[in-house]
Amino acid sequence: MDLIDLVTRWGVPLVIVFVLLEQGGLPLPAAPLMVVAGALAGAGTLRPEHVLGAALVGCLVADHLWFAIGRRAGRRVLGTICKLSLSPDTCVRQTDDLVARHGLSLLVVAKFIPGVSAVAIPTVAAMGIHWRRFIVFDGIGALLWSGAYIGAGMIFSREVTRLLDSMSVIGGYAVLIVAVLVSIYISIKVLHRMSLKRLHRLVRISPSEVSELIEQDPHLVIIDARSEVARAEDPRVLPRSVMLGNRDVEEVLSQHSKHQMVITFCTCPSEASAALLAEQLLKSGYHRVRVLTGGTDALHALSGPLASVVDG
Repeated sequence: MDLIDLVTRWGVPLVIVFVLLEQGGLPLPAAPLMVVAGALAGAGTLRPEHVLGAALVGCLVADHLWFAIGRRAGRRVLGTICKLSLSPDTCVRQTDDLVARHGLSLLVVAKFIPGVSAVAIPTVAAMGIHWRRFIVFDGIGALLWSGAYIGAGMIFSREVTRLLDSMSVIGGYAVLIVAVLVSIYISIKVLHRMSLKRLHRLVRISPSEVSELIEQDPHLVIIDARSEVARAEDPRVLPRSVMLGNRDVEEVLSQHSKHQMVITFCTCPSEASAALLAEQLLKSGYHRVRVLTGGTDALHALSGPLASVVDG
């Protein structure tokens, strides 16, 4: 049974399930499925309003579940989500920066940005955004996302049908080619993630060790790589710290020697952003780089009345 036969047979229930599971976080190809469903709607096989309604139901059910989880568990849930991500180093920080810059309006376009939607909703929920405001922006975003793919399928109905017919002639080779390309992409991401973990194990440093170094080394500097949202939630600062913000790390350290001790810090899952920053510094020629472990526990252990922020 090919894709057209599958969508023709199961139609609306299949769209609901695919969209619900994809928006729930599983790597399912809901967008191509909606394009095919839209093409069939354009050809008169399916009702377009039924297809659009199915996609909206799947979106809104998944989004409300993420909103409830974010409201109940707060930002803790982001760590769990991003540990499953192929790019945990950018998962939380990228979304936090987008939320800080655009606010709730991010939800209107979040579904078009890979990896952002599932993190953006718990983020705004943890910030205490009222449900009524959330449903307005999220509903608009779900309508635009669903409508874009279904509408594209309807507009290019003939072209989509021809493409699928061509792929059916190629048969299993088309699936094999796609599977190989996806496997290569995932392998690259996994290998980079493993290299970051190895680097993290080699250069990690505990809060107690940092406390001793602060007393011994007057030139030590800590790069705080937390996002703006994370700093707003916990405004405590570490001693000798400089905020990275949206600046390049070499710009932040332009007045510092490459032989100076530099410690990177974040509160993200597995210190991923801090490890990525440490990797960048080592490649740039900085000789003494460490990753501070502990996240919020490190803030509790090291911040206090004597904590100061170094001017960048």
